[in-house]
Amino acid sequence: MHCIKYLITISVLVLCNFHSLNAQEWIKVNPIFFPPGDYKTYIGSFANKNNGWWDVGMGGPGSILYTSNGGVTWSKQLDSNEVGCYALEFIDTLYGWFVGSFIPEDEYYILITKDGGKNWNKYSAPTINCIFFIDSLNGFAAGDSIYATTDGGIHWKSQKVESGPRFGILDIFFSDRKCGWAVGGNAEVADAGVILNTVDSGKTWQYSYPAERVEIGVYFKDSLHGCIIGVSWGGAAKTTNDGGKSWTLRYIDAWLEDVVFTDNNTGWIVGQNGFIGHTTDGGLNWERVESGTTSNLYRIFFFENGKLGYIFGADSTLLKYDETVGIEKGHSYKELLFRLSQNYPNPYNPTSTITFDLPKSTYVTLVVYNTLGQLVATLIDEQKQPGRYDVRFDGSKLPSGVYFYRIVAGEFVETKKMVVVK
Repeated sequence: MHCIKYLITISVLVLCNFHSLNAQEWIKVNPIFFPPGDYKTYIGSFANKNNGWWDVGMGGPGSILYTSNGGVTWSKQLDSNEVGCYALEFIDTLYGWFVGSFIPEDEYYILITKDGGKNWNKYSAPTINCIFFIDSLNGFAAGDSIYATTDGGIHWKSQKVESGPRFGILDIFFSDRKCGWAVGGNAEVADAGVILNTVDSGKTWQYSYPAERVEIGVYFKDSLHGCIIGVSWGGAAKTTNDGGKSWTLRYIDAWLEDVVFTDNNTGWIVGQNGFIGHTTDGGLNWERVESGTTSNLYRIFFFENGKLGYIFGADSTLLKYDETVGIEKGHSYKELLFRLSQNYPNPYNPTSTITFDLPKSTYVTLVVYNTLGQLVATLIDEQKQPGRYDVRFDGSKLPSGVYFYRIVAGEFVETKKMVVVK
């Protein structure tokens, strides 16, 4: 086989005080469970970048798992709760709430912890699907109606809701102590969505923008900028920058589950079959981001001003997004993970950049194949020191088409697809 020469420019970022690309890739954490087992994971909650809780046993007896190292290892905190979770929320490393129910009695209860999940107290609860706590005492819950608590979830009082269609509320969110939103609907009835809004700290709720579909998630960055996601006959995302007076509607070809915005322009949505969507223009356009999984994705969290995120999913799926490694002073190569990023741009003509991370010194090969499995380029074949490497690949002499690049770094092996378009 005749070898084609390619322009390859490699830049390496080693140890600390270096800058990373603003890549939009998520990597699998591959969590380790104690005790080991095949866990039917569902929704979870991160209080900060290190401490998180995860419900397992969707649809049957399960447990609450806890991590203190960013999702690398998980151990059981609470075993054999009666049924899968309706809601799980922590506002910090101490205060958390779990909502479940007994089957078949359909009797709802709430578990409350004040010590990070070491101990839980159980109380009866109204029919609720979602909760939101402003602080350790004041919170809201919603399901068949909207409720408020001032004693940390022990007692709940029904709130005044404007007369209208009575559909189940599926998500509730407050951007501040006064302004809140609740969304929901009936998945068995077409055009059965509902959006409610309060501007008086939840004392009264009014119906807002008509919902064409079941609304399943809501997030507001402040009182003006927010997003509501819907499902039923396909997915949709509605964004507003004037507090709900007007909305921009975009249809999404996915069943959605959760939404979060890290600033007024940058947002993320997740859903079933591994769907991740990303916007950088306030929801005018959404781009699908490769997740590397087909498992359902349920909850998404961000920290460090949007530079570090987590996604909880089914089948023990935990994804992590991290731009913080190597950006802030004090980070070292020890905080890196083996990672091969998606080349950027992709598709491309004629050049693209491939980035990979090494947490330790190892022998590295980085090669490119065509769809027939033929080697078309060897980019790296040598020992490398720990750090982040950018490889600029010039494919100007390649015909248009699909190619695969593969890295072998010690025991780490990964392959990704790239497309040359001319």
